[in-house]
Amino acid sequence: MSSSNFKQFGSGLAVTYILLVFLNLPLFSPFAAQDLLAPLLAGFILWHWRAALLIIKQSKYTLPAFLLLAFLTSVYHSYCGNGSFYDFSVFAYMGMLYLFFRLNPLEEKVQVRLGFALLCLLLGGFCLGLIAVFFPNFPGYSLFYHDSSSADRGLALLAMRYQALFPNPNLLGSFYVLPVILLRPWLQKQFKAWQNWRQCLLFFGILALCLLPLVSSASKHALMTLAVLTGILLEAWPEKRRILRVPACTVLILFGALCLLTVLLPTFPLSKQFPYINTSCQGNYTIHQEIYLKMLVDQGRYSLIGIGSKALRENYPKFADRKKIVEMAAKYNTPHWVEPFATFMDPHHEYLNLATLFGLPALFCCLTFWLFHCQKKHLTITLFVLAVLVCCLWDDLLSKRWLWVSLALLVIPPFRSVDSPNSP
Repeated sequence: MSSSNFKQFGSGLAVTYILLVFLNLPLFSPFAAQDLLAPLLAGFILWHWRAALLIIKQSKYTLPAFLLLAFLTSVYHSYCGNGSFYDFSVFAYMGMLYLFFRLNPLEEKVQVRLGFALLCLLLGGFCLGLIAVFFPNFPGYSLFYHDSSSADRGLALLAMRYQALFPNPNLLGSFYVLPVILLRPWLQKQFKAWQNWRQCLLFFGILALCLLPLVSSASKHALMTLAVLTGILLEAWPEKRRILRVPACTVLILFGALCLLTVLLPTFPLSKQFPYINTSCQGNYTIHQEIYLKMLVDQGRYSLIGIGSKALRENYPKFADRKKIVEMAAKYNTPHWVEPFATFMDPHHEYLNLATLFGLPALFCCLTFWLFHCQKKHLTITLFVLAVLVCCLWDDLLSKRWLWVSLALLVIPPFRSVDSPNSP
């Protein structure tokens, strides 16, 4: 196979993988259709092993260090009967995705077309879902997530949320950053081409229409998309960056703080008196996050090697405070939450998730790897990474395929001259 044909094969493989991630075609749990391409991705990396080593070296070997620690702790937990290799395999897969898309930069034309295709599919699905809501005979009703309990709590906004082909709206909210990143070259050109306010308003009107499905998802993960758009705008206008940086970053910080407050505090039902936020009990996420923290500090060795996925499930009920859970469920008007919260719940907090699975040293290496990409010269990458790490405070995000792909696509332009990725 010639080098040009091999490059086309790699590009086609990348595009196919991203489209399959969006289509979310299940095979047998936990595998989906895109996972069938994993052996081809691994083979591509092995073929470009020298360039892959350069990429690993650029991040000061933090990625292999994280995976090595995750592997060793998984061996220990498996030997003791406290866990398995599943969680390690997930993160090894994420590392492979990162390397493949770093080694295989898409041509700008292909990348932009793919980004437009994904946004059009999301917008088309949103319109189809709306039609199905009003006309039940039309297909597409399942494209929206319907939650009757939210309406009972006075949250009509959350009673119907757009989720597209994903299992829930929050997954769509985190995925949305990928098509925006794919459109980054085109967006920068559009920002630079503005001649007057009329063009500016027209462009933002079209952009708002494309982001309408994201808004309809009501996902706190929209912070990531907002961060990337902010970075693209600031990089497109270097002469106005100093003026715009402070207000733009202030908006991002305030939005992130608002999202975090909805997790930390039981904001519903709202109090009728100052400070208008109900702080009489814990928030719904902090109930099980506290349980994970208690398990982590219960024995000293857990902070170094984690607890293991099986031991987590077995020990969770022992640390659950049913009185607190009943109190919280009453405030949220969700009595059906009591048993799941008292039996086993995901932490909805990536740092607690990684620490309890693999220990604090592995968590430190993983965070160092992501933070390594933050650089003053590349504001979009920095804002994206920081937004991801903030969102990790209320969800387990680093096991999501599209975020590692997004990171790789963002990093490619500034690092391309170092990687020389297309030379086997």
